Amino acid sequence: MSPVPSYVRVGPRSSSGLGNLRFVSFNTWLIVINVVVFILNNWVLSAPGLQVRVSFGDEYVPGVTKEQIARGQVLTTKTGTHPTVPGWLSHPIIDPQTPETNPQGLPVVAIENGKIVPRYKQIGRERFGAMPALEAIGHLSTGKGFIPGFQVWRFVTFQFLHYNEVHLLLNMLGLWFAGGMVEQFLGSKRYAAFYLVCGICGGLMYLLLNFLGYLVVHVLGLGTVAIPGLLFNDIYTPLIGASAGVFGVLIAAARIEPNAMVRFMFVIPMRLRTAVAAMVLVTLFNLFTGRQNAGGEAAHVGGILAGFYFIRNTHLLRDFFDIIGNSHRPDRRMPAPSAEWLADEARVDGILTKAHQGGSESLTEEERQILHRVARRQYG
Repeated sequence: MSPVPSYVRVGPRSSSGLGNLRFVSFNTWLIVINVVVFILNNWVLSAPGLQVRVSFGDEYVPGVTKEQIARGQVLTTKTGTHPTVPGWLSHPIIDPQTPETNPQGLPVVAIENGKIVPRYKQIGRERFGAMPALEAIGHLSTGKGFIPGFQVWRFVTFQFLHYNEVHLLLNMLGLWFAGGMVEQFLGSKRYAAFYLVCGICGGLMYLLLNFLGYLVVHVLGLGTVAIPGLLFNDIYTPLIGASAGVFGVLIAAARIEPNAMVRFMFVIPMRLRTAVAAMVLVTLFNLFTGRQNAGGEAAHVGGILAGFYFIRNTHLLRDFFDIIGNSHRPDRRMPAPSAEWLADEARVDGILTKAHQGGSESLTEEERQILHRVARRQYG
């Protein structure tokens, strides 16, 4: 996944604004974990002797029958480069019951160890490559996500891997400038759920569009027809990067602080909501015109849609972590609501509406404290 477009905050830094990053926050640890994973994966484990073998699935020539596939044998003694995907290697797969023939229909033979032996028809190739261990077990692809079975951990782990230093830097800048403010608005637990959900939805969007492209080519047999938005890249093409989650955070930031001033592309001053809208339009243009990083843009769109929805329905994030434990166990004791609690709840919707219309700077200190109290009571 490619990095997000360049952006940078301008104006004063405050405890609730862009650029805020507390050392103990989830956002801080998110950045730290991404940097540590990058150092381990791209600097330490990338040495040739430490990389591990990764399968990219078998590829068969058109017209091969199921019977031939069942009889297929991999010639591990012969290794070649993949003809279309740089960096991938392959072993030929042959059918030991179908001799290879020349244009005249005569069997093709070879001399091995002084003996004349028949050559058998190559029906496909076994594809593989080498990756650092963290990337090998953590990257996402349609093939790894669906075939064989659901390797569901990849929907989370791909978000912590990056191609290079620039990819990492721009994504972490996005978290640095916007993540702290979004976390203060949501609370740490809901922010963690929000970020991960946006990343997961980015992965799902990529898989959906890539799988539909695969069906068009290999099931319907229509070739790479001009269907805007579909992805026709190989189903084992790796997807990595935090961009889907970062785009979700930017969408949330534009919702919370729409009038904050930023410098788009480090140069053009504009309001945050305008800058984010411009990024969204560029992302959609790149996806529907099939640009080079269309796969990454598909994941960005998934993160954008998730961010747009969940920042408006933050109550749905409350139970995200119930997948690893029930937060509503019968033995869990909840305190009876106090008069202050009930008063805060009665005002919170109006305060959120005011913040949306005029930005958080339009809120009084009392209204900010009410939002913080409600967030702590409900979400930690």
